[in-house]
Amino acid sequence: MSVPTPHPPASAHTAVVNLTRAADRRARMEAEFASAGIDGAFFPAIDAREPENRARLDQMPDRGPWGAVALHDKACTASHLALLKDFLGRDEDICLVLEDDVFLSPDLSAWLAGLSWWPADADLVKLERWRDDKLLVVMGKSPAEHMGRKISRLYSRHSGTGGYMISRKGAEKVLAAARVDMPIDHLLFNVNISATARGLTTYQIHPALLVQGNEPEAPAQNTRVQTAATKPAESKLAKELRRGWHEVKVLPRLLALGLTGRATAQKITYAAHVADNECHRSAGSAQPVGRSTPASSGTPTL
Repeated sequence: MSVPTPHPPASAHTAVVNLTRAADRRARMEAEFASAGIDGAFFPAIDAREPENRARLDQMPDRGPWGAVALHDKACTASHLALLKDFLGRDEDICLVLEDDVFLSPDLSAWLAGLSWWPADADLVKLERWRDDKLLVVMGKSPAEHMGRKISRLYSRHSGTGGYMISRKGAEKVLAAARVDMPIDHLLFNVNISATARGLTTYQIHPALLVQGNEPEAPAQNTRVQTAATKPAESKLAKELRRGWHEVKVLPRLLALGLTGRATAQKITYAAHVADNECHRSAGSAQPVGRSTPASSGTPTL
């Protein structure tokens, strides 16, 4: 039976999705936790390279409304869903879900220490900014504020599952999805194509409290399965047309929100400390101040 999340929530569990064999990534995240003053657990990700997992992953569709679903995306999605199921077996009210390639703001520990800021109707709160120079995100015009950052209702697609907080009710909604035929970030944060995302009440913290890019530099450490058979072939034109249509079809709703003064389109930035203007980064250069960010393993897929 569903246990409602109290308001404000009393407790949060922090967990990182991490492949057991990715010891280098775990070490990086342990360093991030120590630097930010956060206690977090490591949740064993489902490894697409292990034969015993293939039957489970093969049950997931190879294609969905956003196009082909790669094998590593299936494994990542299944890992997040398994973590959410594990969370519902715990006592905490909220779960902070992290991937193992993020930089954390030192401010994050204070946000976790007291949850009075949590919106009463929130299922999901996105802490991350997606590394895309061009992406504009449509958010509510009357945000709450906490510790120098804003908490806005999120109305449009904002990819990435590097870091988000989810309530028990939100986790139940996600796990109740009748069909999972897209990567986890689209399932949660792409209202263009995901009925699950449209059914969640989602907020965005901005400037963001974390950003992806904390990856091992050596190509040999790449933990994804990259063989040709992992992603069904599809025409680039077909993919662009399909995704373009999904973007266009939601424009009337987003324009209505803007014209009625309820929402505005903005770029999400990352800030290690909101009091330090030098920490604010545009979409193309977000990185923690005082630390070099390893080059991205590739252009983000929108």
